Amino acid sequence: VGRSFESRRRPLVAEAFSSGSTTSGTVNVGADRDVNLLAVPVRHSDTTLAVLARERIRPVDRPTSEQERTYLTVFDRFARMLEAGEFPYREEERLRHRTPRVGDGLLLVDSNGRIEFASPNAVSLLHRLGMTRGVTGARFDDTGLGSSMLRAAFARRSAVIDEMERQDEVAVVSHCFPLLESGLATGAIVLVRDVTELRRRDRQLVSKDATIREIHHRVKNNLQTISSLLRLQARRLKGDEAKAALGESVRRIGAISVVHETLAQSAEDDVAFSEIVRPLVRVVEESVSSPLRPLAFTVTGDAGVLPGQVTTTMAVVLTELLQNAVDHAFPSGAGVADEDSRDGPLPAGQVRIDLDRRPDGLSVRVVDDGVGLPEGFDLAEATGLGLTIVRTFVEGELGGRIRLLPVEGGSGTMAEVWVPAARLVGPWGDANEPTT
Repeated sequence: VGRSFESRRRPLVAEAFSSGSTTSGTVNVGADRDVNLLAVPVRHSDTTLAVLARERIRPVDRPTSEQERTYLTVFDRFARMLEAGEFPYREEERLRHRTPRVGDGLLLVDSNGRIEFASPNAVSLLHRLGMTRGVTGARFDDTGLGSSMLRAAFARRSAVIDEMERQDEVAVVSHCFPLLESGLATGAIVLVRDVTELRRRDRQLVSKDATIREIHHRVKNNLQTISSLLRLQARRLKGDEAKAALGESVRRIGAISVVHETLAQSAEDDVAFSEIVRPLVRVVEESVSSPLRPLAFTVTGDAGVLPGQVTTTMAVVLTELLQNAVDHAFPSGAGVADEDSRDGPLPAGQVRIDLDRRPDGLSVRVVDDGVGLPEGFDLAEATGLGLTIVRTFVEGELGGRIRLLPVEGGSGTMAEVWVPAARLVGPWGDANEPTT
């Protein structure tokens, strides 16, 4: 492939290309070795585009089988179609996963729909379909493959693909190629393939996907039940500190629940992280915002697609960063003003989530316009549970890093999580291209 040769080395090929007609003869290919060569022009709109050359060792005195004779006859018929510009077909169903293969069974059918020849693989397949009598001489309608495919190929004068399945026992893909002469269908070859095992595996995958989605759905329901129990317990407690601790637990469980809810709606384990971010923001916004101290959350950028396990970890991390921003950026205790305040509602606090997917990794920033970091703040010495969880997940599970910095040129804080690209690859390879 890709090699070129001079016309004098293959004069019959050069003649076929220049004349637009099939040529044949004997040529010497070296070492006193002669081969029979057939050069067939490939034509389109009265123009020769290429030449198909078939070289065969000169036959010895031996009998040829019916299958060999049939295959040679079929080739000659296709060669005439090539020369006439009738093949490849003008319109053809092109499905790469159904490309004909060497192991396919072959049926040669005449213009009346009667089978002239059946290869051993085709006979074996038709027997599995329930055709017990002789195949050669039978009508194609009696094979169980469906006569509509053959009629459609004759009418359209182009290849037709069909698939049939009989009671989940046998599945067959058929590829029908009409044989044309002067624009008329004079017969057809039908390639048949047993895809029973392939379809069985497809059904198993569908069943497996449905089972996985059901598991995610049940996990989500169980997490929501746990959240309800924690809320019920919080209402019975009298201490504010205990109530706050249970409230934080409810939010963390809610973050994980959002991920499982998304996974329950998809057959894939990979998730577009932006589909997770907005529900997480709503969870935090509903739990901390107040008419007296409203908070405005915005999301910018795109994090692309993440594996399910990474998505779950990042969901918890983002929830903790949002909660940390609300708790510490605004002095009104989680962003809510004193209900006894007579000064009216305060200006809305701004919290922005910036997502940035790059070839070398993922950056997630939470930026607020609050009071900023306390003087002398050191992340390494922070003992709060939220930041401890973030550091553990980001540095331990994701191999990334986290930093908290003052906002340049203004008030507020920026918390940034960076995860390297190597940790964003799922078990089946890198399917994590940014979504558009």
